[in-house]
Amino acid sequence: MKKQLLFACLLAVCSATVALVACNDTPSEKKEAAKDDMQDAREKAAEAKNDMKDASQDAMAAMRAERDSVAMAMDKTARDLDAEISKIDNKIDKASAKEKARWQERRKRLAAQREELRTDMARVNEDMKDGWADFKRSMAVKLDKISADLKSDN
Repeated sequence: MKKQLLFACLLAVCSATVALVACNDTPSEKKEAAKDDMQDAREKAAEAKNDMKDASQDAMAAMRAERDSVAMAMDKTARDLDAEISKIDNKIDKASAKEKARWQERRKRLAAQREELRTDMARVNEDMKDGWADFKRSMAVKLDKISADLKSDN
């Protein structure tokens, strides 16, 4: 957007220069034409500035919406993990010694995933303009892995 603003200003200055050099009008007419060209350039620069501001606001709104979407998916997965851990706790109470060890191992793995997810959830609200795409990609992989693990019932 800054390039567009600079381009608009450069175009206006070049237009004013060409208008001044190309015309064989009287000095007062040349001066008036230059004023008009400069006013046009100012107006175009103001329009470009407004366009940049609007585009920036749109980009920020899109990023907030995307961040909220990722946060909701993470929150749902955290609730699913909590529910699965609760089910495993009930199974551990009723399980034999051999099954109990298996369920405890699964509970330990799910609890570790839940803690890692909570750490990542705290990062969602940070200002991550530079690393957002990588974070979003890694979260999608983690959420898919956790969902597959929850479905496996191992």
